[in-house]
Amino acid sequence: MTQPTGIRIAINVMRARLTIVGFIIAIVSFQISTLFNIDGGIALPGVNHGIHIRADMALFVALALSVISLICFIGSSTMDELGACDHWLFVVGDLLMYLALASAITGFFMPLTEQFSLIAMQAPMQKSHLSMFRLAIVTLGSIAWFAAVYLGPIVSLLRSPFTKKTNISLRFGYLALLVGLFWFNHQVLLFEASYLPKPLPSQVNYWYELLQPLTW
Repeated sequence: MTQPTGIRIAINVMRARLTIVGFIIAIVSFQISTLFNIDGGIALPGVNHGIHIRADMALFVALALSVISLICFIGSSTMDELGACDHWLFVVGDLLMYLALASAITGFFMPLTEQFSLIAMQAPMQKSHLSMFRLAIVTLGSIAWFAAVYLGPIVSLLRSPFTKKTNISLRFGYLALLVGLFWFNHQVLLFEASYLPKPLPSQVNYWYELLQPLTW
């Protein structure tokens, strides 16, 4: 399954990405265990603590995407003394790594912004400061999310060394993956909203997932 074009991506390039994926898995694993101790969330039957369903699902998606990206990176390398990457699975791993990072950002920043809102309700005298802190967190998280979902993949796709036909297929594949992931995220949002006392604003629809930080 090697490419006839003689493309050889250095093994150190893949190692750098494997390090990033390992970092994502570590952060996600830590955050999943931490969410149980964070106030807020929704009450579900049979569960004795609040569930941050959107953050939880985002973290599990990040974990799954990270593992799949690891498989793609490993599968893209040749089985010889150099181990250079010569298969388009390398770019697939790159795209999945960015999506895993974006999901990890959502799972980390979303409950954090909720915490600021809860604290502001309990400390109205500090509401202006807490609102400023929350805005700063949302802004920084949004920049990171947009970079992971759009900027990083665009750069990877534009710099892909594979054939034009392969790169076009990768672009359409990434768009299809985004559509599916955004649809899934929106279903989780609707599920969470069904357990909240305050109804979801009517203007918040599927297309808001393209700008997901607006729903944090």
